[in-house]
Amino acid sequence: MNPNPLSKTDAKLLYLLDLDARIPLTKLAKQLHTSKQVVKYHIETVQKQQIIQGFYTDINPSKLGLTIYLVYLNFQNLSPNKEKQFISHLAAQKHVGVNVSINGKWDFCLGLWAHNIFQFQTRLTQILQDYEQYIKQKTIMIETNFHYFKPKFLTNQTHTSHVTMHSSDHPIEIDHTDQTILQLLSQNSRASLVEIGQQVNLTPNAVKSRIKQLEKDHIILAYRVMINYQKLNLLHYRIFLHTQNLTQDKEKSIIQFLKQHPSVISVTKTIGYCDIECRAIVQTIHDYYQLIEELKNQFPSIIKEHESILYYKFHQVLNYFPQE
Repeated sequence: MNPNPLSKTDAKLLYLLDLDARIPLTKLAKQLHTSKQVVKYHIETVQKQQIIQGFYTDINPSKLGLTIYLVYLNFQNLSPNKEKQFISHLAAQKHVGVNVSINGKWDFCLGLWAHNIFQFQTRLTQILQDYEQYIKQKTIMIETNFHYFKPKFLTNQTHTSHVTMHSSDHPIEIDHTDQTILQLLSQNSRASLVEIGQQVNLTPNAVKSRIKQLEKDHIILAYRVMINYQKLNLLHYRIFLHTQNLTQDKEKSIIQFLKQHPSVISVTKTIGYCDIECRAIVQTIHDYYQLIEELKNQFPSIIKEHESILYYKFHQVLNYFPQE
């Protein structure tokens, strides 16, 4: 495999942007010991190289009464042209926040946001109705809690900040203006206060105040950079862990172990197919198997089985607040 094409400056830039993508250029310049103009140039360069696929916002959907449903699909008799049509069709859907081709047990994954299981069923049926003949099988998972970590491997960090989403029993009502602000930030977390204000007819200070409240209410969790790991010659795995005898303490131990692992960028609790998922970024398949071996050795009485998929291509930037 070819070496990572990132310079040390670009690697640190991506690390600093993740979880805090709205950080001003002046602050980035200070931390990178360079000028604002140089930082701007580096950001634009990695965007042109498609290493940065976009900027998005981690939003806690449960705070808004929403649930994330991940739908894994196996295709049959699907021609390349028909698959392109299907991908474009998904990209045009209002409630789809994940649209990605994968390799492994399934061929494709889409993420749907809905207020309840009945709304999810209606939306999924509408989205897939013209393509059911090409779908051999569907597997549905419900995301509950997630933990997202900075990409530690970029700068060989051992301790790093993270963001956690816990489900909420008490959704918060927000008005149309806040919904629009969330939509704009979910599509581009670096959108300026002026740009957002023009869309919602508010002054930059008024927009800033509303964003601060959304952060205070833990609706907005973090501002992210979406890294195209394939462009860095890295492998992006999602690992599904089937467990047994899983207590709260044992679950915390697994999450803590994964949090500290240099390859792991997220841990998610799910309902449906498995109990815990994690995403890992590795250089080679050997590194992937090493992570699995470490997990098995660390938790031999808990992890009874594992499976994985390899992300091939994200067809659009992740969106944690698909248009309502």
